[in-house]
Amino acid sequence: MNTSQNTNIPHLLLRAIAGTITAAEQATLDAWRKASPANERLYRKMMSPERLQAELQHRKMIDTRRPLEDMKRRIASASKPSWGVRLRPWIAAACVTALFCTGFVKMFHRQGNTPTVAERVDTTQAITPGTSHAFLTMAGGERLELGNDARANADIIKRVMQDEGVGDVSLDVPRGGEFHIMLEDSTEVWLNAQSRLVYPKEFAAAERRVQVEGEAYFRVRKDAERPFLVTTGGQQVKVYGTEFNIRSYADDAHIATTLVSGSVSLSPKESPQQELMLTPGHQALFSKNGESTRVRSVDTSVVTAWKDGKFVFEDQTLDQIMRELSRWYDFKYRYTDPSLKQIEFMGSIPRHSDFHAALALLRKSGGLRFKVVGNEVVVSPEK
Repeated sequence: MNTSQNTNIPHLLLRAIAGTITAAEQATLDAWRKASPANERLYRKMMSPERLQAELQHRKMIDTRRPLEDMKRRIASASKPSWGVRLRPWIAAACVTALFCTGFVKMFHRQGNTPTVAERVDTTQAITPGTSHAFLTMAGGERLELGNDARANADIIKRVMQDEGVGDVSLDVPRGGEFHIMLEDSTEVWLNAQSRLVYPKEFAAAERRVQVEGEAYFRVRKDAERPFLVTTGGQQVKVYGTEFNIRSYADDAHIATTLVSGSVSLSPKESPQQELMLTPGHQALFSKNGESTRVRSVDTSVVTAWKDGKFVFEDQTLDQIMRELSRWYDFKYRYTDPSLKQIEFMGSIPRHSDFHAALALLRKSGGLRFKVVGNEVVVSPEK
C-alpha cells in the first residue's frame, strides 16, 4: 500500500464508524488491515466501543471555543512577535483546540505505542472529586457533619436553628467539599472547597451580617430595610438584593468581589464610609494590605463556573490551576521544575471528572507529565 493511501486510513476509519464508508473505501480499508498483523490489531483497537467511548469522554472535557477566541484576540491585538517563554500560553491554547479537532487522527498515529496518562501514573491511593460535605459548629463547640443528603441536612440545620442556646454558627467546608445552604431570610449561599461561613441563627432587625473565608456565591434576598453585609479579611460588602461571588483564600493576594446582578458597595472594614460602588459584569480586587482597590470588567460566567460544576481556566497559570484542583480533589503537589508554574492555560474541565481525566487534559495541552504517589502529585516536563 502506498504512502498516500496509508495517510488516508484515519479518515476511512472515521467514515466506517459513521456508517458512510463506500464499497471502494471499504475495500481499501480491508486491504490495509490484511497488509500486516499490526494493522489488524490497530484496526480492532480503533473500532473498540470501549476505546471510542473513552476518547469521546476526553473530547467532551475540552471547551474549544475559549482557546480559539483567545488566539483570535491575541492575534488581533499583538503588535510584536513574542518568543521564548511568552509563546508558551499560545502553544497551550493551540494544543487544546488541535487536540479536539484532530484527536482521532492523533489516536491513529500513536499506533498504540504511547502509554496513556493512567499508565504513566503510579497510583497507590485513590484521588476523587469533591462532594457535598460540611461541618456545622455551634457557639458551644458542638460539631455536626453534613453530607450529600439534602433532606437530612435541612433537618439538622432546622434543629440547630430552633435551639434557643445557639448564637452564631460556623459552616466549614473542607478540602474536597462544597455546600449550598439557605439562611433564615431565604438568602442562598454556595460555598466552595476549603471555605467558611459564619452567620447568626436569626438576623438583627437593622441588618443581616455574615463573615466569609475562602470562596462563596451569594444570592441575596432583597430587603430594603435590612442591608446584607459580608465581611472578609479587611473588606466589607454591603448588599440590598443581588447575586455576587466573593473569593478570599489565605493564599490570595486580593479579595475578589464579582457582581453578577444588582449592585453592591465595597469599603474597608475599618472605614465603611469609604464606599466603592460596583456594577454588574465587574470585579473589584481589594488588596489585603488595604492599600488599593481596582475594578475590572470580567466574564462573570468564568468566575462563577465552579458553582455550576465546572472549572473554567482563562489565562491562568499552572500553579493557579493546581491550587484549584488540589482544593477540590484534596491532594498535595510539587514541581520538579519550578518554571512549569508559569505556563498558562485556557479551557474547561467538569468538576466531577475523573481525576486522571483532568490530568490528561493538562498533560496533552501543556507538555506535562504527572506522577501520583499516594496523595501527592509530582509535576514534571514531558520527556
